[in-house]
Amino acid sequence: MSKDRLNFRRLIISIVSSLMFLGVYAQEFNPINSKKNHGKANFSAKKSFVTRSVKQRDDERRLLNIIAQVERKDLNGALISASELTNDVPNFHAAQLVYADLLRFKSGVSRVPFQDFAGVLSSVKSSASSAPLPKELHLQLAGLHDEIRRRVQGADSVPETGSIPSEFLMLDASVRQAIAIDASKSRLYLFANEDGRFRVVGNFYVSVGKLGLGKKEEGDQRTPQGLYFIGRQIPGMKLPEFYGLGALTMNYPNDWDRVVGRSGSGIWLHGTPPDQYARLPEASDGCVVLANPDLDFLMQTVERQTPVLIRSSLHWVPSKERPAQEKSVGPFLQVLDDWRQAWRSKDANRLASIYLADLPESEHRISSKMRLSAYFTGASDVSLQKLSVYAWNDEKGDIRIVNLRVRSTAFAEDLRLRLYWRMVGNRWRLFSEEVVGS
Repeated sequence: MSKDRLNFRRLIISIVSSLMFLGVYAQEFNPINSKKNHGKANFSAKKSFVTRSVKQRDDERRLLNIIAQVERKDLNGALISASELTNDVPNFHAAQLVYADLLRFKSGVSRVPFQDFAGVLSSVKSSASSAPLPKELHLQLAGLHDEIRRRVQGADSVPETGSIPSEFLMLDASVRQAIAIDASKSRLYLFANEDGRFRVVGNFYVSVGKLGLGKKEEGDQRTPQGLYFIGRQIPGMKLPEFYGLGALTMNYPNDWDRVVGRSGSGIWLHGTPPDQYARLPEASDGCVVLANPDLDFLMQTVERQTPVLIRSSLHWVPSKERPAQEKSVGPFLQVLDDWRQAWRSKDANRLASIYLADLPESEHRISSKMRLSAYFTGASDVSLQKLSVYAWNDEKGDIRIVNLRVRSTAFAEDLRLRLYWRMVGNRWRLFSEEVVGS
């Protein structure tokens, strides 16, 4: 990409920053901040919950198309596109700001703090008398600037077809979707598992905690990093308006979080209030927040127990390397079979060498172990089916999370289990197991 093209690509991003130098207050340029228009935006947004279907990806594409038009020096076209976008989606704050900036540059009122764009749009030298922006508005503009930058970055860094995050070691065909969140890019990727081939079917902008990732305790305004699973859906009608169309719950804290002392609760994927199309990149109290149309897409698509990976940045395994990765899981699969054999033989010493006592025995955990024991006691042909193996490592350790079904002809239904294993020395040790629902 040429230097000129890079400069134009940076134009929309940098004109947002220019407002911080202009001394212009929100009521001068931002229609969503006036009381009159604010009420209209609320009404329009509430109505759109019913009438707009999976629209966000198209809205973001339209915003990126405005940037492409600026790259081509088509400022009139960019203005028309921005006008149409803000009219269609009045609560899209980033689009409103881009439109306002384009109007200012077009009229010659704005001052450009970057010499790179001096030959692109008319500029007026900044004045020493420009009033400083109020602190809260300054932070809001900086956040919108960051949002636009991340949206551009997300569009430019779509994962290679067939690639998948390295934590997804082996996914059974019964895992029909998987979610991976790259917080550094503010992106959520939704994968479809099509006979072992993975395809990105959703690529959405998201917001995370005000203080970023690394949740440790309740109220720390951080989003957890880890491997979690979707629980239940909560429709928006059962939640405050703040959560938008609704929420998908996750099992934070998981058993690994508990072992290392992380606490908190209520970490969800949820939507936005009616007056906001999207949140700033780091604006939640710990949840992952999507635009309502994107959340609607997820709620209509993903199933219970869909895996959700949250990382500060993702490491992708290309499709051509997937066979080697799955082959590397072989030794761990032998560990799982040793666990099965130990239960079948009811060898207490052998079982004791496999299990760790990292977690206190809760009522639920005791119940799970009793059901597992009864299953192995009543069957002789027990096999492990529909195995999915996930990796997770952090500064506290290296773990494997396994979802599987214990199957026998002696029982009408499989026993669904989730196992947590930890590397201790050079051995995998099991520190948690539980029966999970479908």
